[in-house]
Amino acid sequence: MLTPPPQPPDDRGTRWLQTKLEEILANNAIALAPPRFEGDAACYWGTEQDTHTILYVRLAGDPDLKALQFTSTMIAGCGSGLYLMQSQALFLMRRTLRKMGVLHT
Repeated sequence: MLTPPPQPPDDRGTRWLQTKLEEILANNAIALAPPRFEGDAACYWGTEQDTHTILYVRLAGDPDLKALQFTSTMIAGCGSGLYLMQSQALFLMRRTLRKMGVLHT
């Protein structure tokens, strides 16, 4: 049986960052918004060239879309499993969410 090729670090990085953001929100009892229609996601990455490093999140009860900006280097580093990049990304997410008024701790 053939083993599929590994995914590029950017794909792994975006998945890792999105998963960690969802974990931070869940650990702080902050719910994501329910889907508005089939295929709607409450947490997703930008698709355009100038937004592909932005992670968007919709929270339950909040009409405003939240946006967390990451560098391409940070995304790739998180996907490669670099502990320092992952640690910095977690710090950045928590700090950004506090500045947005989402986290209070």
